Amino acid sequence: MSVHNHSHGSQAGYWGPPTSSIDWCEDNYVWSYYIAEFFNSFSSFAMIILGETACYSIDRLQSDMQRIAAASSNSMSISNTTNTSGKAIAKVPSLFRFKLAFRTITVVGIGSFLFHATLLHHMQMLDELPMLYSVLVLFFCLIESRFGPQPAWFPKLLGVVGVVVTGLVAFTEGSVQFYSFHGTFGPLEFTTLFLIFKVYSARKAAYPDIKWVFEAGIGLYVVAVAVWMTDLNFCERTLFSFLSFGSDHVQDDQLEKEEGSLVWIVKDLYFHAWWHVLVSVGLFLLSTVIMLDGLIVQGWKPVIEMRGWGWLPTVSVLEKTSRGSSSSTTTSHSKAD
Repeated sequence: MSVHNHSHGSQAGYWGPPTSSIDWCEDNYVWSYYIAEFFNSFSSFAMIILGETACYSIDRLQSDMQRIAAASSNSMSISNTTNTSGKAIAKVPSLFRFKLAFRTITVVGIGSFLFHATLLHHMQMLDELPMLYSVLVLFFCLIESRFGPQPAWFPKLLGVVGVVVTGLVAFTEGSVQFYSFHGTFGPLEFTTLFLIFKVYSARKAAYPDIKWVFEAGIGLYVVAVAVWMTDLNFCERTLFSFLSFGSDHVQDDQLEKEEGSLVWIVKDLYFHAWWHVLVSVGLFLLSTVIMLDGLIVQGWKPVIEMRGWGWLPTVSVLEKTSRGSSSSTTTSHSKAD
C-alpha cells in the first residue's frame, strides 16, 4: 500500500513513528503523548456505542417476540413443538445473525480506535479486517432474506473467504495486501448496498419506516464518503482555495501567520473524525433496514420506535402476521422515550 503522510505539525509520541500504510490528515500527538490522532481515535466510539446499543435492543426485541408468540399460542397453534402439558409453544426464529452484524460494527470501532491511537501497521489490520467481517455478515443476512435459507456450505464459504483474506492481508504487503483486501471488500460492499436498495424499492410503499430509514442512512453514507475523500485528498488545502476550487496548497512557511492570524486549512475541520460519526449512523440505519426486511420475511410486523429522547431508531414488533413477506400491512412510525 502507498503511504499518505500529512505530518506537518505532528509531534513525537509514545508509539513512535507511524508504521501504518497511511497517516491521516490530523496532526499526531498534539493533544496527548499517548494518542497519535486524538479526534480520529475518540470519534471511533460512535461505532462502539451504536453497535452495542443495537445489540441490547435486539436482545429486548427477541424477548418481545417470544412474549407475543406465546400469547398468540394461547388462541391458536403456531408451533411445531409441544411441551409436556400438551400446550403449544411458539417457536420464534433467532435474531443472532442480526446481532452479530451489529456486534461486528462494535469490533470495527474498537479496531479503529487502536489504529488511530497508535498508527501501527498491525493495529491498522484490526481496523480494516473487521470491516470485511461486518460486510460478510450483512451480505449473508441479505441473501437469507432475499433468496431464502441457504445451504450449509454458503456461510462456510463466506467464512473461508474471511479467513483467506485475513491471511493475505496479515502476511503480505504492498500491492498483494492492497488488492487482497480491497478486491474483496469493495465488491461485497457495493453488492450489499445494491441488495439493500432492492429491499427499499420493494418495501417502501407498504413499509414507510423502511423508506425513511433507508433514505436517511444512504444519505449519511454518501456524505460520509465525501467527507472521507476530502480529508484524504485535500488535507493541506486552504479553506478559501478548497471552497473556490483553487489549487494552492499550504507551504510550511504559510502555516506560521497571515495578517496576524493562522491560516485555516482543511485539516482544521477534522473531517476523518466526522467520517467516523456519519458513517456509523449511516451504517446503523442501513443495517436496521436489513433487520426490518428479515423480520417481515419471517412473518412479523416490525415498526421503528424512536427512543433515547427521540434520537435513536430501534426495531420493535407489533404482532406476528399470518403470512410472511406477502403481508401488505403498512408499518407506523411511533415515538417512545
